[in-house]
Amino acid sequence: MQKIMKTLIGFFLLAIIVFLYVDSSRNHSHLPKKVYAIYDKNKVGELAMVNATIKSVKLACPKAEIIVKANAKFNDLSFDNSKTYLIITAGQFGVDLIKSVNKPKNIKILICTHQWFDGMENLHDIFITLPKHSIDDNIQKIAKQNRITLIPTLGVLHTMSRKTLKQQDASGINLHDAKVGFVLAGDAEMPNGKDWSLFTADNARKLAKEIAEFSKKTGYKILITNGPRTGAYINTSTKNLEAHKDGKLDPISSVFIEELQKEGLQSDKDFEFHDFQFGKPSALKAIMALLMKNKGFMIVPGESTSFISETIAVMPAVIYENSAMNKTHHLFLKQITGHKLAYIWTSTPNQSDIESYEPPKSQAINVVKEVLKSNSFG
Repeated sequence: MQKIMKTLIGFFLLAIIVFLYVDSSRNHSHLPKKVYAIYDKNKVGELAMVNATIKSVKLACPKAEIIVKANAKFNDLSFDNSKTYLIITAGQFGVDLIKSVNKPKNIKILICTHQWFDGMENLHDIFITLPKHSIDDNIQKIAKQNRITLIPTLGVLHTMSRKTLKQQDASGINLHDAKVGFVLAGDAEMPNGKDWSLFTADNARKLAKEIAEFSKKTGYKILITNGPRTGAYINTSTKNLEAHKDGKLDPISSVFIEELQKEGLQSDKDFEFHDFQFGKPSALKAIMALLMKNKGFMIVPGESTSFISETIAVMPAVIYENSAMNKTHHLFLKQITGHKLAYIWTSTPNQSDIESYEPPKSQAINVVKEVLKSNSFG
């Protein structure tokens, strides 16, 4: 009897081992063996989305090989039908990358974007992560018809966090007691992926007057920076090829600074300006790191879903509306002010609001989990 019991226990243990092995294989067989990250290197916000996704993929798939290819085309990628792949891309660049491709079953594609672009209605069997506020009934209908999995988020994906900023070097900032940061707006890409809505010189002058009045009234020193889209276009379809290159200051930033000085503010005393230049680190993280230490806040432009998303991940955001904004941008403002994550300029948070602020959790890992949980690989 004892021998029979030992034999039965042995078989039982073996069965458990086999089950766990098979279950483990099943749970991991659909994970990608290779991940391609492809993006437009001139789109800073889209690069941030891709980087945030890569970071979460590394956590979820530590054995996956990750290959980063800026501005690559689909034909530049190599595939093996016996392996599983994930392609992470972003924005209009991503739409153009895959719109004419017949996707093999062993490849998953994730597009990260801040809005729905024209041409997305022609895509099939992919994943698209975009802000919840930009998803309407028509987009949901298209997604259902085309077997597109929509993954909604609050704002866009990014890598900004309080933990990241604690390690950030802010020694390049001279006004160490500043409590307010300001990001100058830029031109915004329209949903057709071709035309741009402009943040104009008149916008910049008006805003500079308001910022100068605010600084004089409160005594706050202002840390100012711009972005790659500031002064990026001469008109709605003609790009300024010299913007943010070779140390040159774009015309919109020049107008803004001149107006601040006309209003009586002195550079390096009342405000400090850091110009964005392609190929060099942005001052944004350093500015935010100092403000986090000083328990301050950021004033950011309404047309930049990425700047807003990064700011509310750390501190309250004050958002100013401008002519570059479209309907989707205004919907986002309504959403986050409803969640008490932001204020509409000229309203600003008081000190107790700043000190008690709780940022929303990072959403990149949830996006990756949603992509990976599907068994559509292989």
